[in-house]
Amino acid sequence: MRIYISVDMEGCSGVLFREQTNPMGYDYQTARQLMTAEADAAIRGAFEGGATEVVVSDSHGGNGMRNFVIEALDPRAEVIIGSPRRLGQLEGLTGGFDAVLLVGYHTRHGAAGVLSHTTNGQAVANLWLNEQLVGEIGLNARLAGHFGVPVTLVSGDDLTVAEAKAELPEIEGVVVKRALGRYTARCLHPERARELIRQGTTLAVRKAPAAKPFPAPSPVQVRLQFKETGSAGAAGRRAGVRAGGGPRRRRQPSGRRHRRVRE
Repeated sequence: MRIYISVDMEGCSGVLFREQTNPMGYDYQTARQLMTAEADAAIRGAFEGGATEVVVSDSHGGNGMRNFVIEALDPRAEVIIGSPRRLGQLEGLTGGFDAVLLVGYHTRHGAAGVLSHTTNGQAVANLWLNEQLVGEIGLNARLAGHFGVPVTLVSGDDLTVAEAKAELPEIEGVVVKRALGRYTARCLHPERARELIRQGTTLAVRKAPAAKPFPAPSPVQVRLQFKETGSAGAAGRRAGVRAGGGPRRRRQPSGRRHRRVRE
């Protein structure tokens, strides 16, 4: 059984501030160690659940997707690290995998939760797929579904797990902290968080054969709302992209522009 694990940083226990997620910021080295340890727990849980192959992706963009302390990971796993990437947080995913696990994830932009954002917190406001507002969990669940691969686990704060279960009710949800604000949470001790991730991953891998993928209905319409016009203008120069308004019945916020992509 082949398992793909995508690991972000903001949803890890003990990670609460922007400065922790940037290599130039205070306490980044601690945050990358916390992220690596949660990734390692998921790898071990996947093998305990019956995985024969595990690929783990460093999916946090704060340091160009090269945050793992790679020598601290279980040597049985192969690691995807670095950027740019055509498939973003799911680079290297194919239809040959049996499940995708999302570890250390967070809520979408505009939602309550620790360090909530969507893809690029500096540039992106909102993302819609076929008029459905999604964050990174919803985006990656549909991308995995495009390849026929189900998402069977999400870990992060309690609001992140709730966001995931609203669309993917059968997933294993692992809560490692409870959001008290955007930069405040009640965190589990890292050892306890890792143990819960290991246990949850084992269950998520075992349920993979019965899990169903979650693709976006075709044709797919993508709407991307930027926080400022410079990013919108740059996106608009790409082939196949055109300017558009916000989703129907939504008032476009002042000073923001949308770009629409069809595929």
